[in-house]
Formats: sequence, C-alpha cells, structure tokens
Amino acid sequence: MVREYIIGRSASSAVKVPLDKNGVSGTHAKISIGDNGAWMLCDLDSTNGTYVSDDLGVFHRIYSKEISEDDIIRLGSGGASSFVFTAHRVLDDADDYSYEFRQLRRRLAERRTSEAAMEKRMEIYGWLTRLSGLAAVGVCAILDALGKISVNANVRYMLIAFAPVVVGFFFRGNTKTLKKLRRCRERIFICPKCGKPLSEYDIEDGQCSRCRAK
Repeated sequence: MVREYIIGRSASSAVKVPLDKNGVSGTHAKISIGDNGAWMLCDLDSTNGTYVSDDLGVFHRIYSKEISEDDIIRLGSGGASSFVFTAHRVLDDADDYSYEFRQLRRRLAERRTSEAAMEKRMEIYGWLTRLSGLAAVGVCAILDALGKISVNANVRYMLIAFAPVVVGFFFRGNTKTLKKLRRCRERIFICPKCGKPLSEYDIEDGQCSRCRAK
C-alpha cells in the first residue's frame, strides 16, 4: 500500500509547516512511499514551487521527481518565508532530528575525504609545476649533448620561464574544484530545524548550537 504525506501550512497536512513560512502553500507538496520503497515527490500546484537540492547544495525546481529519503527539499522560492527539510522528516517525530544529524555526519566524512584527496593531488601538481622548469633545462641539455639540436639561449630562457605556467594551466581546474567544494559547505551543512549553517563541531556533537535541535 502506498503511503502519502501532504506537506504544507494547512492544519490537515501530514507534515505541518509553521504558519510564519508564508511562502508555503496550504497543501504545497506530497511525498509518496511505494511498497517497493521508492520515494516520489510531487508539487501540488503550489504558488512558489518545490525544489530539491543537488550535491553542491543548489536547489532545482521540480514538479514530480523520484527522490531518496536523504534528499533535501525546499518549499518556496527561498529565504525566511520558505521551508527546508529532509525527505525523511515525514517519518520522524516533530522534534527528533537525530536521523538528519547522522546523515550530516556521513556527508561531512565524505566531504573531508574528498577534500583531503584533492589537497594531496594539488600538492603533487604543485611539485610538478615547480620542477617543470628544471625539466626544461634537462631537455635542453640532453639535446645539446646529442648535438642534433642546438637550443638558442633566448629560447632556453623562455622554456624555463614558461614551463611552470603551462603546466600550472593544465592543473588549474583542481584549485577551482576545491574552492567550489568548500564554498558549498554552508549550503549543505545547515541545521535541519532552523536552517542556519552548522559548524563541524555542531555536526559531530549532533546538536545545533543555536536552536538546540538534536
């Protein structure tokens, strides 16, 4: 049997949204859970739309979409008048956020692993960039020793000067990726109750230091 949960500001909603969230309709959206465990989110012709967050914390508007219970959903177009929650909230008690904090700890561990791996690669690429000038010197010396190609002094200096620039150009994407990962932390690691950014200590502690949700 399919279980259905209506979410909105209406008193009859299975998940009641606070009345001060005036960007949320009375019956805003519906989550259905099938016998096979599949979760489906449907917008119920709401005024300000239903959105689902991607892995970078960016919300995308949906009308009907299969989701997971860990997906983060926003009812409304954003700001204080919107309501943000994890899909699993339809199964939890009103003041029990332990499930959300467990998922946040898991995501934090995954993000730390990704960032550490990226930093390691950047360290290696940094050494390759710095050594590329010496590599250019070595190549020129080998060509001179073989006596087949004589590298002009000015060309030699240009190779030594520009080799690190060229090598660094190919690795620039890793720096941008790492910066993007760190910037999106404040969009992903937010309190499941008050929506404020959480510190790593809050996540590890399993409690928001502002609203005390846990």
